[in-house]
Amino acid sequence: MSARRARILRVGVRVAGLLLVAYVLAYQVRWADKVTLRNGDVVSGTVVRVEDGREVLVEEAGAPAGPPRRVAWSEVQTSRYGEREIPAVALGFPTLSRRLRSSAGTVALVLLALVLLALATAWRWRWLVEALGLSLSPRDAIRFTFYGIFFNLVVPGATGGDVVKAYYAAKRTGVATKAVVSVFVDRVVGLFALVLFAAAVLFLGPGREGYAAPRLLVLSVLSAGALLAVLVLSRRVRRGLGLSALLARLPFQHVWREVDAAFVLYRRHPGSLGLGVLVSLANHAGTAACVYALAQALGLSEVTLPTAMALVPVVSLLSAIPLLPGGWGVGELAFAYFCGRVGVAPSEAVGLSVVFRLAVLAAGLPGGVLWLLSRDHDRAGRDDMAGRVAEATRAAEAMAE
Repeated sequence: MSARRARILRVGVRVAGLLLVAYVLAYQVRWADKVTLRNGDVVSGTVVRVEDGREVLVEEAGAPAGPPRRVAWSEVQTSRYGEREIPAVALGFPTLSRRLRSSAGTVALVLLALVLLALATAWRWRWLVEALGLSLSPRDAIRFTFYGIFFNLVVPGATGGDVVKAYYAAKRTGVATKAVVSVFVDRVVGLFALVLFAAAVLFLGPGREGYAAPRLLVLSVLSAGALLAVLVLSRRVRRGLGLSALLARLPFQHVWREVDAAFVLYRRHPGSLGLGVLVSLANHAGTAACVYALAQALGLSEVTLPTAMALVPVVSLLSAIPLLPGGWGVGELAFAYFCGRVGVAPSEAVGLSVVFRLAVLAAGLPGGVLWLLSRDHDRAGRDDMAGRVAEATRAAEAMAE
């Protein structure tokens, strides 16, 4: 693919991402609470209190000052999810924010947990780097990992977090090719563990009404992953099926060559890859637990811990689609769709997604601070980073030829 076509593709992807975020803000984020009645009427305003089985108290928008309106429980529309009846009471973002402010301790624990998960990610990557015979200190592994997290969250375009992370790792180790491949493998190991975790919870854990769609998605990804594994492990199969020539004409054909290079370098280190998968599984469980804690702080009782363990990995998988930094837009729609299958109002699910992403952003800010306080950013611009990593990537690709 020519450089011009690649630039057009990147711009198109970013525009699609921005349009998706605009759609989420316009149609999925609710700025007032809403109670839907059985007769089809809607009461908008601020939900003061919900008394299960009795009534809902609502301060109606635009109504004169006075006591809140009392809506009898029998008047509220409900939806059945398995054996549960969920009332049609949707909380807006302002109400969710007020609930969150009253749970500052929970938010602090979530932020601490997210930082600890980032440290575990740094340890996993350092293990993969050292498996290739390179030396990277714990301090540098932590620093470069936080660089990558920060840039993944805030910077669009080609110079994402992986490029920054690979660039500094290459400079520190002095072996650019292996450093770049280690970052690539670190990302692949994380994604593999994500699918494995989701499959284990959805198919082996307790079932629940609303899991049909995520199970279908995970099963499709697993099937595609099995096919890709065959193609990765056997270049002869690719050539025999005539896929090599086809892949060479696709926009992301370099990914296949990077996969080949990774296989060449890591085929003698299965133990390191296995350990990386185990750490990743623990990371994904921790991330789901963080979402569960935030859901309880927001008063979303429908999001139980098993539900978070089942759905958060699926949402994370879809959020890996690189439209915008941090998966914004895609993640919000995924939360609304999958959480809606278990009885969470779409607006509340989007609110949970936004709160979680803001928590991840806050936990990733140390990376930006570390980068600004160091002298690393004075030595290389974004174009220089991308160019040098591209050179190392081409060297890795040549290794696989």
